[in-house]
Amino acid sequence: MKQLHCPIRSIEFINQDTRRVVLDLPEDSPFFAGQYLQMVLPEKKYPFSIASSPHLKGQIELHVRPTPGSEDSAKVEALLDSAEFLDIELPLGDCYLEQRPTNTLILIAASTGITQMKSIIEFLAPGGFDFPIYLYWGVLSERDLYLDELCRSWQEQYDNFHYVPVVSEPDTSPGWQGRTGLVGQIALQDFDRVDDVTVFVSGGPGMVYATLDAFVERGMPEKNMKSDIFSYAPRPASKS
Repeated sequence: MKQLHCPIRSIEFINQDTRRVVLDLPEDSPFFAGQYLQMVLPEKKYPFSIASSPHLKGQIELHVRPTPGSEDSAKVEALLDSAEFLDIELPLGDCYLEQRPTNTLILIAASTGITQMKSIIEFLAPGGFDFPIYLYWGVLSERDLYLDELCRSWQEQYDNFHYVPVVSEPDTSPGWQGRTGLVGQIALQDFDRVDDVTVFVSGGPGMVYATLDAFVERGMPEKNMKSDIFSYAPRPASKS
């Protein structure tokens, strides 16, 4: 892991509240698709998934969305409003792809967890998809699908790529005609068998562990699911 002082190349709003932050990165700072970094502030470090592929040399992309009522989030937003450099630590996380999978790959993302999946997809895309890949992106409202156009472009370009956006609170999106519900449950509905799939999940602990339990109950070996939550927020050991 390295600590780097990186110039901010650009900051732009992707939608009403999510910013794309691009940093200049020394080319000798490798990471794997799916890993994350920490933004280092004087009082605390904040984790953010890396949204860009390791193939993209000399820069790195983050997506930053504020969390209402969070003092930590407010500090990060204030920094982005004025900073010219960011101090970061990378690479972090053991939920990543180092080589191409040989079986069906299911990517399940909640909210800005799409960033981790974007890195994985863009890492794999240059070689095409000779295996099925499914991307499920769960959001509260349709307006939160800030990368919807990009995800649909992957589906149009690659025969083996399947994109399923899911809105969990359809009352907030009266014109929505797509899938609704909890993204992990929706994903499981689409597969008769899950004993030979690899699954990456990005979201909060409750969502990740509920998805894990549902897939395992349907026959997936527990080791076939990957998530940073498993090391970042491990389940308490059960009492005998």
